[in-house]
Amino acid sequence: MRASIAFVKTALSELNANPNRALGQNFCIDGERLSSCVEAMTLAKNVIEIGPGLGALTELLLEKNVALTAVEKDEAMAAYLQKSLADPDLAVIAGDALKFDYKAVQKPFSVVGNLPYYITAPLSTAVLKALPASFYCMVQKEAADRFFAAPRDKNYGPLSILTQLYYDAKPLAAFPPDCFYPSPDVQSVFVGMTKKPHAPEDDPAAIFAFCTALLSMRRKTIKNNLKQYANAAGALSALGISPETRAETLSPETFLSLYRLL
Repeated sequence: MRASIAFVKTALSELNANPNRALGQNFCIDGERLSSCVEAMTLAKNVIEIGPGLGALTELLLEKNVALTAVEKDEAMAAYLQKSLADPDLAVIAGDALKFDYKAVQKPFSVVGNLPYYITAPLSTAVLKALPASFYCMVQKEAADRFFAAPRDKNYGPLSILTQLYYDAKPLAAFPPDCFYPSPDVQSVFVGMTKKPHAPEDDPAAIFAFCTALLSMRRKTIKNNLKQYANAAGALSALGISPETRAETLSPETFLSLYRLL
């Protein structure tokens, strides 16, 4: 099993490499906990893996009989992964997951990854805008809180709204620092999301942009954040929203209704 301290140290020795903190390389060494998360996944045939590293998740995903494309920014690690696993169902791309075109992937598809903590928000947003059938990600606990945050919560924002409108999301397992080598200074959570059967048909990218604009100035009332819309007063009245309300108090469903009216 690749999710072990012995395997990670041996592989890094073979590569004559040290974990690259600039790339967020913290390798999972708790195989049992990782396996339980993979067993709980509902995956489409086509799967994109973000940041496979030394392949701890990769080998487990291949056991699920999927067509797997792994996107790894570290070129040496990408080459090692392709050579060491040598599976016909695996394609490794040496590239930046932030620049990957998720919308071009044949649907239905799933995305799985141990996301680098420093780019969790933009990477999660890029993935969710492409509406995969499911999305499973290891993230810092503070980042995970954004997916589940409720109105008025300090973590509530466009990512919370997008997630809750389109997905059923839940934490699958907590991963404390000693589950990784090297140990990070943060707590991690493996989050699972499956697309809702009756998810909105509205463009998620447009909804995200709309919510971002409304939440950009949290201390201002919603009427101030909607000045560019000529029919704002009528839309607010139709939904029973006071013009003095702050956008951060609105539910994801209310954001969607307001978006549709405007």
